Amino acid sequence: MEGSSSIPTFAIVIPTYNEERNIERLLHSIQSQRGSTYSIALVDQSSKDRTVEIAGSFGCTVIQIPSSRFYSPPARSRNLGAKAIDGRILLHLDADMELDSPDFLNQLESKMDIDHRAVIIHEQDVASGFWATCKALERSCYRGTEMEAARAVTRDLFTKVGGYDEDISSGEDFYITRLYELETEVARDHSLHLRHYLGTYTLLSLVRKKFAYGRTAKTYLVKAKSTGAHSAGSIVRSSMRAYIRSWRLLGTQPVHYLAIFPLRAVEFAVVHLGMWLGPSRYESSKSLS
Repeated sequence: MEGSSSIPTFAIVIPTYNEERNIERLLHSIQSQRGSTYSIALVDQSSKDRTVEIAGSFGCTVIQIPSSRFYSPPARSRNLGAKAIDGRILLHLDADMELDSPDFLNQLESKMDIDHRAVIIHEQDVASGFWATCKALERSCYRGTEMEAARAVTRDLFTKVGGYDEDISSGEDFYITRLYELETEVARDHSLHLRHYLGTYTLLSLVRKKFAYGRTAKTYLVKAKSTGAHSAGSIVRSSMRAYIRSWRLLGTQPVHYLAIFPLRAVEFAVVHLGMWLGPSRYESSKSLS
């Protein structure tokens, strides 16, 4: 994977927990890249399946950390992975993603220069089931808006901003993107995509996820205020603008498009419920995160 006499171009960091159903697909897509050199760090929260075994068969650097009993965001895993491997450009991926072409890394590298040291990569969601399809459609509305976050960054900029803020348990991707924007122009390229396999969501699973976010959201909102990152109100306004801008989906996917609005209303309500109840036990015992 790594160049024999020089630092790899990319350091690819992947947090995992019980991802045997996804990780091989992602690693195959990385292995198929043409021309680019890379190293991979898989930071695993004590998976109970074959995740680590599969990663080892691809030659990944594997870092194992204790699993958390409570909601555990990826910030610490991403920071640990970045420190463990070499590479001039950090690329933070999720295990359920896939690079969409063998030239993905070459294209990504071409978007970065002295004036563009971070890149927002569009995601193409692959979903099954009603609610997952609604979520995928919702997320497609955010393309080209401030509701996307940067996954690729030069190592020097990542180091300069201090990496992911491990005190932030939700919104950490928005927050670090704002820190990048204060230092560089963040690039976008509509031809560059990550496939994101959402699987099948139930409404209950979506609600539980947003409730967990809500219970850890106050730290983000306090810090976001000082940097101009998203506030709770701006997230609502940006979301609504994105949905209205995408009104033509009413003609192609009317049921799923209309379902976005009650889904988001429920999610926002649950987030605020979580915020009202206060920090989760995770927030008070981050030693396992």
